[in-house]
Parts: sequence; structure tokens; C-alpha cells
Amino acid sequence: MSKIEKYIDDTILKYTNELKRQGLIRNNRQSPFQKTETLLYNYNHFKSAVEDKKQQMKEIEKVGIAGKSKDITIYSGQGGSNESKSNHEKAEEKLDSIQTSIYVTQNFIRLIDSAIDMIRDDPYFDIIRMKYFEGKSREAIAEHFDVDASTISRNKNRLVNTLQIRLFSDEVIFQIFS
Repeated sequence: MSKIEKYIDDTILKYTNELKRQGLIRNNRQSPFQKTETLLYNYNHFKSAVEDKKQQMKEIEKVGIAGKSKDITIYSGQGGSNESKSNHEKAEEKLDSIQTSIYVTQNFIRLIDSAIDMIRDDPYFDIIRMKYFEGKSREAIAEHFDVDASTISRNKNRLVNTLQIRLFSDEVIFQIFS
């Protein structure tokens, strides 16, 4: 396995574990449609998380990693402090970890953006923005479009079905044939 393949596998594993930790991936019982909706509902949170992590990096660069109180002495039993990492090394490791997390999240945002761009010319495209990014109700969206609420539901489902194919094509195919 090449270094690039290993890096990709490690990155995917880290991101998947993070999504599980955040409750965005619960189990395999969630359909591609439901996963797509989950991604859309959390899209703004992903963008905020990137900004939060960038701020966290600035803070670490500015003041370093918060250390333990100097009043407390810890004996490791493994010898002296020669074996422990310096605060600078710890800060560098933390910065690398945060940077990797930012990279993975930004790639996911780009994937979602790419899928959304695919439907941007649809006359009902604004349903996605209003429903998932702004949290508006079906009735409020229907009022905006001056149509029946069932028209909004039908078109939202149609658009999400298109997005799910772009985001989870393998799972959609498996779901069709199983």
C-alpha cells in the first residue's frame, strides 16, 4: 500500500469515527436519503466547525498547549522527563491533528457543494437552502413559492433524491437491488 493510499485510508477512518462520535453516522440502517438530509441539516455546522478549528489553531500558535500546574509533580515510573514530549512538540502534534481535521471537513463540504451545484438550476432549488440551511418550515417555503405545501414536499424529496445519488451512489444502487 502506498503512502498516499494509507493516508487516504487513515483520513477516511478518522473522519468516519468523528462522524460517528458526533452522531451523524448512527448505523447502517440510515438510508442514503436520510444520510443526505443529515448532511444538509449539518452543512452550516461543518462550516462553523472549520472556523472554530482555525481559531483553535490560532490560539495554540499564540499561547501553546495549556500545561499542567507546576505545583503538581507526576512521577511516571518510566524515568525522568527526558522521555516526555516538549510543549512545542505537543503543540505541533495538536496543530497537525487539527489541520487534518479541517482538511477532511473541507473536503466533505466541497463534496456537498459539488452535489448542490448539480441542482442549482432547478426552479425549486431554493427549497434546499430554505429548508436545510435556514430551517424554514414547509409552509413558509410554500408561501415563498406561492404553491401548496405538498408541492414543496414533493420537490424537496425529488431534489434530495438527486443529491443522494451524487453523494451515496453505491448505497443507492445497492438499495435499489436489495
